[in-house]
Amino acid sequence: MQPDEGKTHVDHDGTPSQGTFDLDVDLLQGVDLSRFTEPRLHQLLEAGFRVRLADRKRPAPEPKVARAIGLNTLHGADEHDLREALHVLAAWLRNPSETPPPAKRSRFNRPEGTGQLPAPRCLTTALAPRTCGLCNDPIKTGDEMGRFRRLKPPLDRTFITMSWLCRHCLLDRREQPRRRDLLIRVFHHLLAGSAVGLNPKECAVLHIWLDNPAIRQTLAWQRDPLDATTVRLATSVAEDKPTTWIAYPTASTALRAMAAAEPDHPEARLLQDVLQHVTDWDTNPSGVDTRRYGTGTPYRQQVLRTTPRPTWLSELGGPFFLHKSFDPAEEGVGEEPEDG
Repeated sequence: MQPDEGKTHVDHDGTPSQGTFDLDVDLLQGVDLSRFTEPRLHQLLEAGFRVRLADRKRPAPEPKVARAIGLNTLHGADEHDLREALHVLAAWLRNPSETPPPAKRSRFNRPEGTGQLPAPRCLTTALAPRTCGLCNDPIKTGDEMGRFRRLKPPLDRTFITMSWLCRHCLLDRREQPRRRDLLIRVFHHLLAGSAVGLNPKECAVLHIWLDNPAIRQTLAWQRDPLDATTVRLATSVAEDKPTTWIAYPTASTALRAMAAAEPDHPEARLLQDVLQHVTDWDTNPSGVDTRRYGTGTPYRQQVLRTTPRPTWLSELGGPFFLHKSFDPAEEGVGEEPEDG
């Protein structure tokens, strides 16, 4: 027998080469899925399904793969789901006797109260390493990850659907907010509108961060004192106020003061990135045509796309819908958000 006899490989054009099926099938060998758009991803999936069906007609592969990523069908799946479907199918081809388990789609252990996020669409286990589609933290193979449901009108006209998120961003980022979560929230809220909405726990994180003598000594604070803002934040924490809104100029001042006072903070790089993009929206370094894009969200999105100094935030794009909303099971996906 020749070395490759009895093996099925998928060529780079997405079609199975000749041969018979055995356990040595690597659908994704040498393939960078991040470079592929939806049509190419569909082609690769179809090639993989043909490989599977050539060996075993039952069970039908597509429904099993769809349920493994929390869907009933792959029809209409976006590029993020198609990439994950390929990871599921590739794992199945490597181990044909191990049918992909369905993703968890209900009974999530979610926080209560103002820290609660909408119910996820699904929760599953990562089959390949990647980064979280919101906080950019690493998701290792075997870690839990999931997705929210796709946004519906009118939200989908402003917000971009997020990809696969780590468990923290999916369930706990508003109940157990980190400084990283706060900065990401500020970024996406300012990209989408004119203020940042914080719940009591997020207010507490920002209040502790600002309650620093070094920050009060910065030029940004001296030019635009934030004493009233810190009082509002403390009051919101004490009263457990569902939402406290911080206006765009005040949020910008806070970012500048925090960046100047703590250049070596663990989140200093992210803080500088957020501040860079906020500054870009004010200065328009790429000369985005305001007659075409206006001065609101479409303008800020275009400035972000054309920034001369790309960051992982600009690569992900946005804005993302990070508000607290009614539970989709009760109110319907894409309904107007509750405050927060």
